[in-house]
Amino acid sequence: MTDERRTADEATRLVLVSGLVIALCIVGDSYLYSILPLEAANLGIALPLVGVLLSANRLVRLISNTGASGIFERWGPRWPFASATLLAFLTTMTYALGRGFAVFLLARLGWGIAWSALRQGGYQAVWAGGPARRGRLMGLLWGIIRLGSAASVVVGGYLRDRFGYQTGVFAILVATALALPLALALRWPPKARRAGTMTAVPVHWLTGLQEMWHLRQGRRILLAGFVYAVMEGVLISTASLVLAGRLGADGVRAAFGVGVGTVAGLVLAVRWTSDILFGPAIGALADRLGHVRVAVALATVMLGGVVGVTQLAGAWLVLCLMLVFVSSAGLTVTLAAIASGVALAAGHPHHVVGAYTTAGDAGSALGPTLAYSAAALIGIAGLYVAAALALLAATLWLAADRRQMAPDG
Repeated sequence: MTDERRTADEATRLVLVSGLVIALCIVGDSYLYSILPLEAANLGIALPLVGVLLSANRLVRLISNTGASGIFERWGPRWPFASATLLAFLTTMTYALGRGFAVFLLARLGWGIAWSALRQGGYQAVWAGGPARRGRLMGLLWGIIRLGSAASVVVGGYLRDRFGYQTGVFAILVATALALPLALALRWPPKARRAGTMTAVPVHWLTGLQEMWHLRQGRRILLAGFVYAVMEGVLISTASLVLAGRLGADGVRAAFGVGVGTVAGLVLAVRWTSDILFGPAIGALADRLGHVRVAVALATVMLGGVVGVTQLAGAWLVLCLMLVFVSSAGLTVTLAAIASGVALAAGHPHHVVGAYTTAGDAGSALGPTLAYSAAALIGIAGLYVAAALALLAATLWLAADRRQMAPDG
């Protein structure tokens, strides 16, 4: 076996295992997105505060991403990654045992800190594969992660409809416990522990943002990542309410034979299974055609799907929502691959990754807040279309940098 082939196999194994750990950790978070809007009253949480809880983990990451970047750069990925896995387990345990806004808020803040570290570890696993495989490995990573999300909302939604909220969340907790031994067993190769090339330059919480801002493609990918995250946050946090409001509980059961929780879980599962079904293939296609070119195409398809969601009803509404989620999965991969390439060309790659993920978290935090506040002024349909148009504009601005249209991203 050649050294190149051995390195490729090692990187693929690292992405597979680290992705599985993250997938098992994210199931509690994913469960809340489909079930919390439906169970808020039973958990002692006012419905307007659901948007706050779904945004809280993103808001804390505006701070914790930088901290995670510095810790990974200084100490390497093994123990920070394992510690984040333990914290994810503890937050899911709180979802199972806690009640009330304050308790859930603390758990959501804890999950946000854990996710900062878990995601940083995922990016570093992709680094081990080199630039020629970046799109494929990024697609594989997110595909595995979202497979966990998909299993969570489908199984959890079914268990909630059949046996109640507590049964669903305890099943999720058991899955998260399996991540702990896997995280401790991971071995990280040197390429996954990429160090900065400008070690003489002082590092502080604005380092990554400053490096990104001084690169033309850095500024553009920051904006595109932010706008995409807003769009994703709006969609994920309102999917179950859109289905319940447009079709009604009786209409859902008459059309599909199951409850709203199950249908909402299945629709969200399309979003997250798309990462494993289409993510690696879209990543490979983007490696060949250019990451930005593919991102623009996906944003265009997403806008068409959103228009369908706002205008159609019944099964056609569900199909258009699924099309939107498939496009969103492809954008996750292509935009992350572009950001990863920018990071590896910078002096402090860990902090540049942190800057990109922080921009995404700011958008993700804003999405649910918009969904539960601004939508009251312009409606969910108006918010969906406005966000999709903004996303297409951001990807077109990214494409205006001709260098970014090259196949190597």
